[in-house]
Amino acid sequence: MSYLQRLTYGLLLGALFLAGALFIGFVEGKLISTVSLIGTSVVLEAQPAAVASLPLRFHPLSGALISILGNLIPIPVLMSTFDEIISRWSFLKRKLHKAETWSKRYGKYGVWILIPFSPIFGAYVCIGIGYLMRWKPRFVLASVLAGVVLSSFAITYGGESVVHLVRPYL
Repeated sequence: MSYLQRLTYGLLLGALFLAGALFIGFVEGKLISTVSLIGTSVVLEAQPAAVASLPLRFHPLSGALISILGNLIPIPVLMSTFDEIISRWSFLKRKLHKAETWSKRYGKYGVWILIPFSPIFGAYVCIGIGYLMRWKPRFVLASVLAGVVLSSFAITYGGESVVHLVRPYL
């Protein structure tokens, strides 16, 4: 498959994530707030967007899902771009040979370290780390997605619980 085809599929998948997030916002009746939340999620990652969903009065499930889908919009394009960079730049291939040796030995288990790292460093950085370590892209995506999903739901539901505890005293 050519780079242009992979990039096209990545853009289509990103558009699908955008449509899903907009649909959830439409169902919630907060389309303008949803666009703001998507922008926050793309630029600042899913966790700050999950926090921002609370004052925008989204249901925790909707806020987490919009944050996650918004954060996923650029990831297919990033993955196809990283793939292309690594395949075309021979000097980068040579530099990554040592990482590839380490990856063959520990890659089966090491990729799962990205689950706790993705809320800290962000999904985009963790995708880059996974490609630099030459881990299998599907495992990288699965571990990053698991970290983003778990942290976004923990933030929205935990934040909603704190709001319910504090609201009577305000």
